[in-house]
Amino acid sequence: MRADKQHILRYISLFLLLLFTSCARKVENRFQQNGTYPLDKRFEAFYEQLGGLARLGPAISPVIEKGDKRYQYTTAVLLEYDTKSKKVQLTPLGYEFGFSSLPKPTESTNSQQIGNDLKIYPLFQRTYEEMGGAEIIGPPLSEVRYNENQRRYEQYFERAGFFIIEGDVTQTVYLLSYGAWKCRESCSFPIPENSRIDLPSTKAAPMMAFIYRYGIKFSGFALSEPYLAPDGLIEQIFENVVLTFNPEHPEQVDLRPLPQLVGIPPDILQTKQDLADFVWVSVENEKGFLVPMRFWEYLQAHGGLEISGYPQTQVHNLTEGRQRQCFVKLCVEDQIDLFGDQVVRLSKLGETYRRMKAKELGEPREGFELEQITLRSWESQPIVPPDRQQEIGVSVYAGDQPLSGVAPELIITYPNGKEERVNMPPTDQDGKTQLGISPINAENGTLIPYRVCVQDIREEKFCIRDSFIIWKAEELARPHVQYLPAIFNWLAKVYQVFLPYVSR
Repeated sequence: MRADKQHILRYISLFLLLLFTSCARKVENRFQQNGTYPLDKRFEAFYEQLGGLARLGPAISPVIEKGDKRYQYTTAVLLEYDTKSKKVQLTPLGYEFGFSSLPKPTESTNSQQIGNDLKIYPLFQRTYEEMGGAEIIGPPLSEVRYNENQRRYEQYFERAGFFIIEGDVTQTVYLLSYGAWKCRESCSFPIPENSRIDLPSTKAAPMMAFIYRYGIKFSGFALSEPYLAPDGLIEQIFENVVLTFNPEHPEQVDLRPLPQLVGIPPDILQTKQDLADFVWVSVENEKGFLVPMRFWEYLQAHGGLEISGYPQTQVHNLTEGRQRQCFVKLCVEDQIDLFGDQVVRLSKLGETYRRMKAKELGEPREGFELEQITLRSWESQPIVPPDRQQEIGVSVYAGDQPLSGVAPELIITYPNGKEERVNMPPTDQDGKTQLGISPINAENGTLIPYRVCVQDIREEKFCIRDSFIIWKAEELARPHVQYLPAIFNWLAKVYQVFLPYVSR
């Protein structure tokens, strides 16, 4: 009995040693979070001026040296220091998303409308000015848009991006994770789901040239990476159009006949007629369609019929005061923007096409809503030796019914900070799936965090987090192993070493 107590005391002492080691490694300055890098002192004043940790997030990389420049990533931005001029600024990462270049703002530029005709969303205006306006954040590169997947309103600027969560009565403005998006696998700190950027990272030069020429407002945001289509063309799906080019002739970008592909039928050609505020376009044997002047002027500003193709339908009413007309390769419609103004834009048919393509490629099971989902994970061993395989299990339920055919994503964070993402086997008829992971050679007491995520029909991600501990088998005496999880959980709650939680 006495020996048992000594063993128990030994394990408690080991955990307390881990605790003290953790405390010794606690944040060295107020700009750092556990698991992140200390902020370089050259950035501190500028970082704090822009809102510090709460707004820019922690430093997720060490200082990177390139010639006369020094860089450091935070989740939201890339800090840049010039050793010659001693100037600190934000690197213009916004152009990495494929937005066309805009003229530099001048002293006479109205901050409400910079470059082009892109306006700053009124709810972002105050934060924009607090952070230094055009001088620090740069001009807007996109209109404000509603991101359906993330359920937020967002706008991209030259050096940072802003968003507001849908339904947030406080209308708090947060920053998009520019830094984490750019740094990707080189920075292992988990990205807050709310600020995650879901834009493709791969770019095809011909597509980029098209976007530069006609603007992001014309094409919409990219919904896919460029990929090789069955007909041998490189294809990329955008919100409003689908672009293609032949790899042997990349200088010529064309558009897929999107209305036809998503099932919008053509109308019967009409006899020629004249009508005020309309332009007559002959399609075949002098038969064709009337095009509203506002639609015609919009098309002429964006390549004309050479880009859109001939009209395929007459003008159809969408709702009161709003109309749509489809051409061979796109549809034009009236829209109410987030400023409340009526504008002419292309119809957002790209998402419908993307879903159709995904289904052709065998997208698993019918969609479900996250609000219906219960997700649970477990490990075969809460404490596992460094030479033994761990097994992660997951169950997925909709209400009280198990969901079969769901393939969760398992994301493991290793001691060196690297993440491994693997798709688990689809759930069985009981809504369960399991996956073995290779042994992890790590020191005693090493915590291995992991996440399990599923996506719903809107591609909104739902994740839970958990962890297990590495400990050598010879030190896990069978009579005493039962105490270790309880002790660790107590330490976790008191010292916030790790708390499993659910995120979206």
